[in-house]
Amino acid sequence: MYTQALWRSLPLVWKAAPQEIAVLMVVILVQGFLPAVSVWITKLVIDTVATELSSGKALGWEILLPLVAGWVGALLIQTLLDPWRTALQGNVNDKLTAHLSLMLMRKADTLPDLSRFEDAQFYDELQLLQEQVSYQPLNLLENLVELGRSLVTVVVMVGLLIPLAFWIPLIIAIATVPQVVVSAQYGKAIWLTLFENSPQARRMRYYTSVMLTDTYAKETRLFQLGEFFIERYLQAFGSLHNSMRHLRGQQAFWSSSLAVLSTLGNGFAFYWVVKQAFQGEFSPGSVLLFVQSLTYFQQNLAAFVGNGLELWENVLYMQQFFNFLDSASPMLLTVPGERTPNPILTGITFENVYFRYPDAQAWAVKNISFTLHPGETVAIVGENGAGKTTIIKLLTRLYDPTQGRILVDGVDLKHLNLQEWRQQIAGVFQDFGRYALTLGENIALSNLQALENRDLLRFAIEKADIIQLITQFPTGEDTPLGKQFSGTELSGGQWQKLALARAFVRQQAQILLLDEPTAALDPRSEYELYQRFVELAQGKTTILITHRLASVRMAQRILVLKAGQLIEDGTHQELLSHSGEYTTLWNMQIRQYGEYFKMPN
Repeated sequence: MYTQALWRSLPLVWKAAPQEIAVLMVVILVQGFLPAVSVWITKLVIDTVATELSSGKALGWEILLPLVAGWVGALLIQTLLDPWRTALQGNVNDKLTAHLSLMLMRKADTLPDLSRFEDAQFYDELQLLQEQVSYQPLNLLENLVELGRSLVTVVVMVGLLIPLAFWIPLIIAIATVPQVVVSAQYGKAIWLTLFENSPQARRMRYYTSVMLTDTYAKETRLFQLGEFFIERYLQAFGSLHNSMRHLRGQQAFWSSSLAVLSTLGNGFAFYWVVKQAFQGEFSPGSVLLFVQSLTYFQQNLAAFVGNGLELWENVLYMQQFFNFLDSASPMLLTVPGERTPNPILTGITFENVYFRYPDAQAWAVKNISFTLHPGETVAIVGENGAGKTTIIKLLTRLYDPTQGRILVDGVDLKHLNLQEWRQQIAGVFQDFGRYALTLGENIALSNLQALENRDLLRFAIEKADIIQLITQFPTGEDTPLGKQFSGTELSGGQWQKLALARAFVRQQAQILLLDEPTAALDPRSEYELYQRFVELAQGKTTILITHRLASVRMAQRILVLKAGQLIEDGTHQELLSHSGEYTTLWNMQIRQYGEYFKMPN
């Protein structure tokens, strides 16, 4: 698996920046050879000086100058190449990080449903990949570069040492193998432990965000929660740190213990060479060549091992990266799928639909059957957990029914082209997005053609009654919004009107979903906004989900859910006459919002 992930990673690096990688490979090759050139020239200088001195001749510049020039040239090239290698690595890393981030985003975009995002294990994996993509590609690249340079240097130093004694590099390499094996095993164990403890790391990030962002600032101060969340952070940190500290300690102990073996090998080789020199077997230059070559060999072998161990961690990350790319969504798509009826003629039918969330035991909805007729406005009401939002998720095919079918003009929703189907849906939701984009871009997100069609954008702005808001800003629709990039922050009601405009701009939609779109508003503001919804719903098949029952009077039919089951279906007056669940909810809210309920329809 490790080798497979490594070989699969290399083409990714190349694809991200092929030209820079090609130049970088040449630089690595040259830098790997330069130490051997310097060592060899040094040997020639020492031997030449020793020979000339022993013969009593004066050392001529015509002999020494070329050697000194060669040595200085090698040093100069090495010095000149370093900043260029750093620049190349930086450029490649930028492209590689962007390339991998895009691959993550594109893969996430191919997951059509929500099942993977609501799976805790999958979410932990995705968070780990997302957070480490900012530095793991850099580490991967740096380790590959250093690994390649060290390998070249080790190989050429072996070539210099073999003429002295073939067994010297062999014995040093053998002495290093146990350290490599043990360190590699602990490196893998450390990574796996970090991966297994990713929920703890995610908790630490969450507790940090609670203390450091404005979202929770009021409550953490009012309720004096600082020490509470700091203590929770320390608990999560302690659990994660204790596991990692134990493994790192074991890795350090065995690595340092086995390093003694490598040192003994070096010492024996050094003793043998010195002894041979005293016996006249080696020249002074050969002794110096051995000492420098052995030093370079040992340093680069250690660097090779170290970079190899770090590369192991990088490749383990890449292995998880590829696992994510290779993962399949549980939802099966029909490609290309049948065309979505336009217009829908007979309606949308839920036929004995059951659904249970992947991590739940109980049914979210069970044995639900009803039909949405074209152009009809249907309200769905019920207590929290009754299954209202689940209906929306099934209709938008963010999930498929566990049992039963959803039919569109008699065709199973699973058989329709999913992209075409979703293009027929507009919606305003309680948890609508507040995007750190311009005001106009926030509106146009549901129909990107509006970015080029200002008339369409203006139409949505007028329908959502936000012209006055636009004129407040000198740059109009081009005003940046959101705190993330120093944009203008809007009130909750203003953001909701932008979400409403976003629904208006999707003119081609046949279906309108309103899922608790005004939950944060007071009753009067909600009433005024629902007048806009009435206009928005004209000609569309509309589903309205709300807890405030006065708003459902705009609906032609009301479905009442309880504990995941459809228990009532009828008009407002019909349901009140039955004295059932709807009547109970209605009477409760009359006492709470009496004046609001008396507002005209």
